[in-house]
Amino acid sequence: MRDRNTIPLTSLVVLALIPVVLLGGVWGLAEANEPPATTTTTTTVPPPPVDELSTDILSFRRHPTPIAVDVAEAESLAAFEAAADELTATIGDGMCLTIRRGDEIVIDDRGQDPLIPASNMKLLVAAVALDELGPDHTFRTELSSAPPVGGVVAGDVYVIGSGDPVLVTADFVDPKPHPAVNTTTLDAVVDQLVAAGITRIDGDIVGDASRYDDEFRVDAWGDGITFSDAGPYDALLVNDGMIGNGNFAIVPAQAAANEVERLLEARDVDVVGSARQAPTPDDAALSTLALIESEPLTEILVELLHTSDNNTAELLLKEIGYAARGEGTRAAGAAVIGERLTEWGVPLPGAMVVDGSGLSRDNRLTCDSLSAVLAVSPVADDLADLLPVAGRDGTLDDQLIGTPAEGELRAKTGTLTGVKALTGVMDGDDGDPVEFALVLNGDGANDPASYTPYWSSVIDLIAQYPIVVEPDPDRFAPR
Repeated sequence: MRDRNTIPLTSLVVLALIPVVLLGGVWGLAEANEPPATTTTTTTVPPPPVDELSTDILSFRRHPTPIAVDVAEAESLAAFEAAADELTATIGDGMCLTIRRGDEIVIDDRGQDPLIPASNMKLLVAAVALDELGPDHTFRTELSSAPPVGGVVAGDVYVIGSGDPVLVTADFVDPKPHPAVNTTTLDAVVDQLVAAGITRIDGDIVGDASRYDDEFRVDAWGDGITFSDAGPYDALLVNDGMIGNGNFAIVPAQAAANEVERLLEARDVDVVGSARQAPTPDDAALSTLALIESEPLTEILVELLHTSDNNTAELLLKEIGYAARGEGTRAAGAAVIGERLTEWGVPLPGAMVVDGSGLSRDNRLTCDSLSAVLAVSPVADDLADLLPVAGRDGTLDDQLIGTPAEGELRAKTGTLTGVKALTGVMDGDDGDPVEFALVLNGDGANDPASYTPYWSSVIDLIAQYPIVVEPDPDRFAPR
């Protein structure tokens, strides 16, 4: 018996064929309505060929800026080295050159060779004087005696010197090519005496230079250095020791006492005694009648560095010794300079400090030492400000005119027969200071025909330092 819920197999097949038949009809109808094929042909022109990129996906060219910067730095260095090589190729025996920026050495060609520095020695004296004495230090010249009564001094008047190197009378005419500047006028202290009502001195005018020893000249200078170059000098020195007609006093304190007596008598002050020299006695009864002070030390150093005053250098050297050790001697001052430079980290290989002026041919300094004083000493900036400017003043007033140094370079010259030195500071092309020292020793070194080309080459090199090649990322971009 058949189950009523069962559908016969034949019926199922028929039902399945119904959709097939319907789809077939639709397909046929669609083919019947299809439009006829067209005969028009459309051609599309392909774009022009493009070079296939050959840069690897991991190549540095995908990020060219860092490599461009590195290459530019290398090319900048190579360009400067090429320019420097042209200069250093000319530095031979008896010469040294150091160019630096602070403690960074840019060029050091024989920079540790000790050579005769001539007046570049004054840079060391000035630097240590600034540090030891201080920029506001003044040199005091004092008139001392027993207290006057009724305008009369009953006894001697002592003229006590403290090392003022530029003490002059108002009528003094300085014959040097670069006369002293920032001077102290002796007349002022005499005028004070007159203003105090002093009319008579019943004793002597006594010059006292006992602050320093009695070495009035350096024996190591030899006969080639005359009194017109330096000396005699002492703690009491007036008019550079000149006494007229090109003559010099053998004992400076005596000559100073003579000048005070002359000025007093010119002002109608009666001096009963005479002029002489001796230390001031340790007498509590003595008091100050009048005194004058020099310009501050910075102005004295301008005089030293601009005019290259040898007497000023020697007196400052002794004052350094007196201030630091209580010994107003050349040896004490030289020792203090060596100690102070060592403390500052200034290299001193083979250094010999014989005097303060640089007149001795036994002096020895290196270009490293000289340049370091202007670069790394604690007084470097202050010292540089005191130096003469090329083409403007001092011993550089007629030098390097028409070069990049004119109006820009601050430097100290040094000259002896067969010696020429130049140590200074000048801004590089980037506006930051560059310090240098150039010392030439040898026959004809002080001849302008010999040293001028060296000076010009150094200045030109500093003026373009640092040479900068700008990075060019396009050189290294993807291809």
